[in-house]
Parts: sequence; C-alpha cells; structure tokens
Amino acid sequence: MFISSPFLRGVVVTILWQTEIPRQIYARLYCSWRRVRREVEILRDVFRKYGARRLIEFGCGLGRHGYLMAREGFDVLLTDVEDWRFGVAKKLPFAKLDILNDSSEVNGVFDGGYAVNFLIIFSYNDMVKALKNIGKVIGRGIFVADYNFELYNEPREVEVHIGGRIYRAVLESENVTHIDGGVLYGYRIKVVDSMDRVVGVEEASYPVYKKEVVLRAIQEAGFKVLDIIWATWDPVKYMYRLARRESDSAFIVMARV
Repeated sequence: MFISSPFLRGVVVTILWQTEIPRQIYARLYCSWRRVRREVEILRDVFRKYGARRLIEFGCGLGRHGYLMAREGFDVLLTDVEDWRFGVAKKLPFAKLDILNDSSEVNGVFDGGYAVNFLIIFSYNDMVKALKNIGKVIGRGIFVADYNFELYNEPREVEVHIGGRIYRAVLESENVTHIDGGVLYGYRIKVVDSMDRVVGVEEASYPVYKKEVVLRAIQEAGFKVLDIIWATWDPVKYMYRLARRESDSAFIVMARV
C-alpha cells in the first residue's frame, strides 16, 4: 500500500502492511512478550557468536524485539517506515526508513541488523530490492531474518483479556492463490469486544515463497548465507520452536558477498 506521509514532507512512502487493530490488543494477540522473548533468544545467540553489538532493526513495528535486545546489552536502533512503537519500546532510539525507496534518516555504522516477520510481506522483486538496500545500511555486518515457507492452519478464533475486558479475534475469511514460486495468502480478521462490537479489523495479503525461492532472492541481492537456524511455527501458541532438522520456518544468517 502506498500512502502520503505528513512526516516526510509529502514524499510517498511504501507501506506494504498495516492494521486497524488497536495496538494494545494487537500486541497481546500477535506480539506477546512470550513470543518476542523466544525470537530474541535466537537473535541474541547469533549476534554474540559473531561479536556484533551495534545493531539496527528493520521493520520494528511495536518495537518489542528491540527493547528486549537492548535489555540483553545490545546497542539497537529501531527503524520503520512510520513510528508504530508501543509502550516501553518508545524509550529506544528510532529513525524512519523506507527500505524500498531507500529513503532514510539512518546514520552510523552497524555490526549487524535483523528483521522479524518482515521479509514475508514482500513480493520476490521487492524482497531483492529491500535486501539490497539493507546491505547498503549494514555494510559488512551480518543480517538475520526469519521466514515461514509454508501456510498454517490458523485458529478461527483467539480470545485475550486486557484490563478486565475480553476481546476476540475472529478469522472471517482467507483465500490462497498460487503464484510463481509459492502462494499468495489473503485474510480478514475482525476483533470484537464482549458485546460483539467491532473494535478493529485487519485485511491483508502476503506471498509465501518456497525455501529455494527465498534463498535465490538472498543470493540475487548480493548476500551469502552463513547459517540457517531451523524452526517450527506453532499457529496456536503463536511462536517458534527450534527444530533439529530442516523445517517449515527458519532464521537465516547472511552477509554481503
């Protein structure tokens, strides 16, 4: 989706995904601290292995990953096309970065960068373009990104309790269209309160590419794969479990050639 941002003096910025679900509810539904801690443990171990301390996060969203990475002792700069940080993540430094248009307020030298639930939003060509621009930012640093290579049997309804109130996220519709190298998954979710009043809606679509296609995009963008950490995605608990062998998801560690 393309929208005109009042923060960038009329420049059209590239927003490929957004939600109308209130941030507090979205955070509890889809970005719980439990989920984020699991992903941060993986990132932490990778960056410690490579001795990277000064990091940049691409597509930070609510900012919870960056907050916990900072708690682990890393120096983290959060970036996104707009500032969607929530809660304690607002304490961290932030810069606007439109990774497709190469429009950036980012300055500095980084040991590495990472992106969680980020590459999945891009078409093949945009993924290559985004990775090339990421490479310009991190230079010779390492980059880590996760990817889900399969679709999952998503729960039809999820309930959360916030401040004594009950909210339900209902998967109203979903559709799958075959595309070159994978599928395009579309969905519509509505969130209702205990009185069945709609408080938020998310309607979007994104491509899901096969492993070979994603690895080809990485190579085309000028990166080489250093390591692949396999994981299995649990759609009910909404979090990763590490896998001992090749699985449906992965954290891919890479560096520019």
